[in-house]
Amino acid sequence: RVLFRSKQWYQRRVRDPKTACVIVLSNATMFERTLPAFVIDQKPEQKKDYVDLCTKYYMEKVKNELFPDQEVDIIYDYDLDQRTKLPKINMCTAGHAAGIAYYNRPEEVESAPWGEKKMFGCAVSPRYGGHFAFRAVFVFKNVHDPDILYLSPHDSVGTTENKIKLLEAFNGNWKNQAWRNIIDTDMPYSDQQLEYFNRDPGDRAPIMDALIQRVKDEEKEENKKNN
Repeated sequence: RVLFRSKQWYQRRVRDPKTACVIVLSNATMFERTLPAFVIDQKPEQKKDYVDLCTKYYMEKVKNELFPDQEVDIIYDYDLDQRTKLPKINMCTAGHAAGIAYYNRPEEVESAPWGEKKMFGCAVSPRYGGHFAFRAVFVFKNVHDPDILYLSPHDSVGTTENKIKLLEAFNGNWKNQAWRNIIDTDMPYSDQQLEYFNRDPGDRAPIMDALIQRVKDEEKEENKKNN
């Protein structure tokens, strides 16, 4: 479920409250398959973040090839409002509105053990747990459908005890994968992928080089089998 209306379910300023939007997420396979293929084929500048470049490349491709006659805006997870310097869109809220990942918020927890400490919410997918990321939202400006049905996201974390565990782990050290594993998934991030995302963008090139070499080696082995 990735379709949602822009304002009834997500309070942002758009041209029309019935505007149809689609949110895009990535799972573990993006890093293992799509990203190295993009870097090998497109040879992007190493100074820029590979994930952002890869996402933009494929989202623009989808927009141009599938919706050439539609008036479509794409908002990326890294886009900031020029005036406020805040993200243009809260992806976790959008994912919750689309019904694909429950946005666990600190205010849901009564008598929270963290007291007045500022805590950030965390989205959890019933399929991927925390092993996913929201990448972009397609805003179809000329598609207005008041009959799109709202589907409430499944709260796979469930209990207050688990929500406390999730939020404390996420706010304590988000680089530790404990919060990602709050529920079981058969599609977890690999150790190499976790190391890549936990590094600053400027320090990721060696991991990408190793991943690309692995992909090339696997392709050579596959070609040998087929010849």
